[in-house]
Amino acid sequence: MQRTYKMLASRAGQIVFDDRITADSPRHARDQMKKLLGLPSLSGVVYSITEIPVELIREIVDARIAEIGGGAPVQAPVPTDIERLLTERLQPVLNRLAALERLPAAAPEPEQPARFDPLAELADAEPGEPDWNLVKRHFRRYGDPAKTAAKYGLNLRELNARARKEGWAA
Repeated sequence: MQRTYKMLASRAGQIVFDDRITADSPRHARDQMKKLLGLPSLSGVVYSITEIPVELIREIVDARIAEIGGGAPVQAPVPTDIERLLTERLQPVLNRLAALERLPAAAPEPEQPARFDPLAELADAEPGEPDWNLVKRHFRRYGDPAKTAAKYGLNLRELNARARKEGWAA
């Protein structure tokens, strides 16, 4: 059975989706919202799904009209111009419904979240001096200066000279 769901979604404090969706279940409504936003997943998106039972809305509106029209107890005195009162009181609701009924303008392309990469600084940094402790450890463990030089991008002659000078005997 198709139901109407009110969905509101935000990302980084900005509302990215505020509309109604007709679907079989909240899960299908969420999938439709994901497609409409053009996202592979809803990671980083905070959303709310609320079912809007049309029958309940009709009952509320009927009760409010009956209250205003004098069919039910009213807190304020009943004015003589019921039509003006109804229009005045219902205008904010009608404005909100009209806004909801309008098709949303083309949604801006959602920004892809930037993932934290702890090694990005190392990758972006210009190649400088190698970590000689790592080089020394590799040299001692494997005892192959050619492989050590290749792994760390070093000149083989420079590596051998440093190993001899610092006594890195394998």
